[in-house]
Amino acid sequence: MDAISKYENINVNTVDQGTLIIMAYEGAINFIKEAKERLAQNDYAGKSINISNAVSIINELNARLNMEKGGETAKNLNKLYTFLSIHLTTANLKKDAHKLDESLNILQNLLNGWKIIIEKDRKQKQNSALSNVNASISNKPVSGGIAVSA
Repeated sequence: MDAISKYENINVNTVDQGTLIIMAYEGAINFIKEAKERLAQNDYAGKSINISNAVSIINELNARLNMEKGGETAKNLNKLYTFLSIHLTTANLKKDAHKLDESLNILQNLLNGWKIIIEKDRKQKQNSALSNVNASISNKPVSGGIAVSA
């Protein structure tokens, strides 16, 4: 395994779930963009491979949904992922660039939404951690038994 592969493997094994979701969306988007380029060049094999890769990512996102905890949001994502898989497969069979554009638009909107949600969640976790640290510091006695408040 070369150095880049090792780094990529470490990166995937050490990132949080939010980052993995972003990476998955970005991967699917990049595969669809590449499929569009291949279609424009009449490289139908390349188009098919890239669409297949995008569909695989979308199917994996769908398979990882937690329908119990996710509630209505998970159900809606399930419907969108199913639609995207079918839409991309149809785009592949019919060599339809418009369907690829529609799929890109949906995925880009989902990606933007996830980025907002993940950033908000990270900030809440950071604020919570800082609050815990501050509470811990303010309750500890300093030498001589004097408590310091922040």
